[in-house]
Amino acid sequence: MFNAKTLNVATPSDTEIVMMRVFDAPHGLVFDAYTKPAMLRGWLGGAEWTIDGCEVDLRVGGSYRWSWHNAKGKQLVERGIYREIVPGARIVAASAFDEPWYPGNCLETIAFASQGNATALTTTLRYDTREARDIALNAGLTRGVTESYERLDAVLATPADAA
Repeated sequence: MFNAKTLNVATPSDTEIVMMRVFDAPHGLVFDAYTKPAMLRGWLGGAEWTIDGCEVDLRVGGSYRWSWHNAKGKQLVERGIYREIVPGARIVAASAFDEPWYPGNCLETIAFASQGNATALTTTLRYDTREARDIALNAGLTRGVTESYERLDAVLATPADAA
């Protein structure tokens, strides 16, 4: 059953994970939260991880680099290349980790759709294989995304001049 404040997860094919969640904020603000380092630093990453690097070159062919560390000293770095950007509406990027934890590649599509004053955010992750998709699901991907989105709610509720 669909619940707007819950991360809804589906696996429509052997290689895809689709995650959907609604946020009480206009789509332009949610898009900014995904593309502006000052906002990304406030929410991106699971509860066990602290973000310590956030670079964004938001243009087709541009790249991003996000890095985190945990209390045990483990470092995690994700990099991506933007393939498509429709301001306020859609981001498509090929992503990879410096230390891969699943085989192959991932293509991430993030869609931002207005629902009145709210935004339906749909993220589709397309992996090369079912094995890679299943590794991501079993490694706590949805738990980490849920934790991040709970923090994103707080970032979106913060007035722009306070961020």
